Amino acid sequence: MLRRTFDAPVERVFAAWLSPDAVRAFMVGDAKAVLDASVDARVGGAYHLTWDTDDGPMTVRGVYREIVENRRIVCTWVFDEDDPADVVESLLTLEFAPRGEGTELVLTHTNLRHEESRDGHATGWQSIFDKLAAFIASD
Repeated sequence: MLRRTFDAPVERVFAAWLSPDAVRAFMVGDAKAVLDASVDARVGGAYHLTWDTDDGPMTVRGVYREIVENRRIVCTWVFDEDDPADVVESLLTLEFAPRGEGTELVLTHTNLRHEESRDGHATGWQSIFDKLAAFIASD
């Protein structure tokens, strides 16, 4: 679980997670760049992100399971590069709450395959939160 308060209203922080243009700007993590992003922001809608990494392109896909405007987003998270025999569908939950003039965001990523995956995702999410804060500040 990762928790951070952002210096922006909940509407702005929530909207960033469902905008392909915003996602391209802040979902970079440790990758060089987001090469492609699509978002069908509705329950049952799909998304995908492709990053340029040192190991070549890497793509994650998922389906939105729950979207409660300005409160909560729940989606699946699966990498295309995973061995099909070993694919694990993890679950990403984002919870948004107003905190004064800012927004507290709690990210929970569950059902990751192993400790290495948990540690790698934790590092990546920290970096993405840093980039989200910078994106929101520049908007």
